[in-house]
Amino acid sequence: MSGFVFQWVEALPLLLLVLPLAWLLAHARAKRAELIQAMGGGLSTHRRLRDTLRIAAFVLLILALARPGYDPEKLSTSRTGRDVVFALDVSQSMLAEDVLPSRLEVSKQAVRDALATFSNERVSLVVYAGSATILCPLTYDYDFVRYMLEQTHTRSVDFGGTILQSAVEKVVDQVLMPDRAGVQDLIVITDGGDNGSQMPKVAELLGEHGVDLLLLGIGNPNEGAPIPIVDEEGVRTLLRSQESIIYTELDDATLRELAAKSPDAQYVAVANKAFDLGQIYADYVVGREVSASVEGDGILVYQEAALFFLIPAILLLLLSECWGANGLQIGQACVLLVVFGCVSDGEAANSQLQGQFKEATKLYSDGSFIEAESLFAEVALHGDARGMSPRDLAAAQLNRGLCLMELSRAESEASAQAGLSYAQQAQLAFLAAKRYEPEMDRSGIRLESTSTWVAQLQVRIAEEAEEQNEMQAQMEQLVEVLQALLEAQQELRQKVTDSDIIRRHPKRPRNTPPPPPIQAPEDASENSRIFVAAQEVLKSEAERIYASMQTLDTQLTPAAIEGMPPMESLMAEPLKLMARVPTAMEGARGLLISWNTWPAGRAEQLVAVHLIEEILSLLGNNSSDESEGEDWDEMEDYEDYEYSDEMDDSMMSSMPMEGDFAAGGEMQALPVPNYSAEDILMEEQGSLQFRQQQRAKANAGKVEKDY
Repeated sequence: MSGFVFQWVEALPLLLLVLPLAWLLAHARAKRAELIQAMGGGLSTHRRLRDTLRIAAFVLLILALARPGYDPEKLSTSRTGRDVVFALDVSQSMLAEDVLPSRLEVSKQAVRDALATFSNERVSLVVYAGSATILCPLTYDYDFVRYMLEQTHTRSVDFGGTILQSAVEKVVDQVLMPDRAGVQDLIVITDGGDNGSQMPKVAELLGEHGVDLLLLGIGNPNEGAPIPIVDEEGVRTLLRSQESIIYTELDDATLRELAAKSPDAQYVAVANKAFDLGQIYADYVVGREVSASVEGDGILVYQEAALFFLIPAILLLLLSECWGANGLQIGQACVLLVVFGCVSDGEAANSQLQGQFKEATKLYSDGSFIEAESLFAEVALHGDARGMSPRDLAAAQLNRGLCLMELSRAESEASAQAGLSYAQQAQLAFLAAKRYEPEMDRSGIRLESTSTWVAQLQVRIAEEAEEQNEMQAQMEQLVEVLQALLEAQQELRQKVTDSDIIRRHPKRPRNTPPPPPIQAPEDASENSRIFVAAQEVLKSEAERIYASMQTLDTQLTPAAIEGMPPMESLMAEPLKLMARVPTAMEGARGLLISWNTWPAGRAEQLVAVHLIEEILSLLGNNSSDESEGEDWDEMEDYEDYEYSDEMDDSMMSSMPMEGDFAAGGEMQALPVPNYSAEDILMEEQGSLQFRQQQRAKANAGKVEKDY
C-alpha cells in the first residue's frame, strides 16, 4: 500500500476527543459500580471491555472520516475530441424545395444526424445570411444544440443575402479558441450564391486560425428551383424580383473555388441526393489530430481505504453492544453482522466521478464557471452510464445549471442574446435535475427563477430590437433628406450652368487681333438673385441636417468605459464631412452674387455635391448618382475661365493661346479668389480620389438580391 494519506486531515483533530470520552466513560462506570454496590448487586457486566471497544470503534470511525487513501493516480479533467462548428445558411434561397422538404430542413436534419454520432466533440451552432448569429457556443450539451436547431429559421439573422465571410469572421473571433488550432472544424452547409464575401479573405482567416473546413453544397446545380415563402396571413407565394419569379440553384463553382483556396478544406456536393453528415464527417476526420480539451491540471485520485477502518469499527460496535453479562451473544451478533455487513461498493466504484464533482464544486466557488460547467456536464454524462444514483445525477445537473446561470448574468451585460443562450441551457439542466429527482425542491425553484430571467432577457432583446428599428428609421430618414439635398444642389448647379454662356474663345491663328470681350447675359443679375436665394435655402437645410446628425451621433456614441479611450459612433466621419457642407454652400452663395464668379460658385457647389455623395456612401447608400462627366471637365478647365468686371465691361480679356505672348502680356489680373491655389489643388485631389472610389464600387457590382 504505497502513498498512504488522509485526504481530509481536518477530521483528525477529532481524535483529541478520545481523552475526554475515556474519562466520561470511566466516570460513568464508577458511578454505575457504586450504584450497583449500594443495591447489593455484584454481577459483572464487562463494562470496562465494552467501553474499550467503543473507544476503539470511535477512533476507527474518525480515521475513516478522514478519508484514508493509497496508490494515488493523477486523472486528467479533459475530454478527447475536436471542436466542431456548424455554420448553417439560412438565407431565403434555402427554402427552395428541390430537396424535400426544403434545403433548410434537410440541412437541419443533417446536423441532427451528425450529433447522433458524436460523443466527445464540443459543438457550436452558427447561422448566417447577410449577417451571422451565434445560436449556441461550444458545448457538450447536444440536447441544447438540438433545441436551438429547432428554433432556426430564415429570420434568425438580421439581414438577408448570403455572406459566408460574416460567419467565418464571427466563428474565428467569438467561438473558437486560439490554443485549440488544428483540432477545430467548420462545417458549412449552404447552397452557395454568395454575394458579398471575399473568398481569398475567407481562406486566409481559416488558415491563420488553423480551422479545417468541410463545405457541403446542397441543391440542384443544374436546374433552378423557385423559393416559396409564406406571408403573415399564411398565404404561400413564390419569391419574386421585379415581378419575375426567382429561381435558385447550387452555386457549385464558387464553393469549389473556396475549397481549393482554403488549406485543409474539403468540398462535398451533396446536391439533391440523400446523404449522412455523420458518416461524411467521420471520413473527413480520419487521420486528423484529436486533441484533449484541457480544463485544468488534472486531479489526484486515491484508492479509497475508508472501508478498512469502517468495517472493523462496525464490528467493534457490534461486539460492544452484544457483550453482556453472560458473555458474547453470538446469535445476535451474527444477525447484526449480516444486516450491516452488506456494504455497497457503489461509492467506491464512482470515486472518480466524485473526485470530478468535488473539483467542479471548487472551480465554481473560485468563479471559474466555464470550467466548472464542463466538469459537471461530464459527471452527468458518464454518471448516468455508470449507474450513479438519481440524486447524485440531479445534483450534477443542478450545479451545472447554476454555472450556466452565472455565465448568463455575466454575458447579458454585454449581449442579451448571449445571456439568453446560456439561460436556456440552464433551463434544460434544471429540467434534467427535476427528472432525475422529482422531490428536489431546489430544481423547481431554480427553474421558476430561470424562466423569469429568460422572460426578462427576451423583453430586453425585444426592446433593443425596437430601439434598433427606431434608430434604423432615423438613419433611413437621414439618408432621404440627404438624397433630397443632393438632388436639389445638383439641380441648382445645373441651372447655373444652363444660364451661363461659353466663356472660352476658340483657337485663333497667329497674329490675328484678339476677339471682343465676353459679355454677360442680359438676365445675369436677375438670375444671380434667384441663385443666391436658392443657395441660401439649401445652406439652411444643410445646417438643419447637420444639427440632426449631431443628435443622432450622441445617441449612437457608446458609453465611456473607465480606463479605455472613448469610442466614436458610425456617425463620426459623416458628421465631419457634413460640417463642411454649409461652408461650401456659403462659399457658393457668395460667388453666385456676381456673374463674373459663377464658375467659381459652381466649383464650390460641386464640392458640396461631392461631400454629400461621400456621406451617403459612408452611410451605406448606393443610390446616389455620380456627377456628370462635364462637371469634371469644368473642374479641370476651371483655371481656363476669365471673369468680367461688372463695373467696367470694356476691361474684359480673353484666354491667351499658344504663341500669343502679346495677348498674354496684356491680360488683366483676375479677381482674388477666397481660397488659395493650394486649396484648389487639394480639392481637386480629393475629388479625384472620390471619383476613383465610386468607380471601384461600380466595377465591383451592386448586390441587388437579398436571398
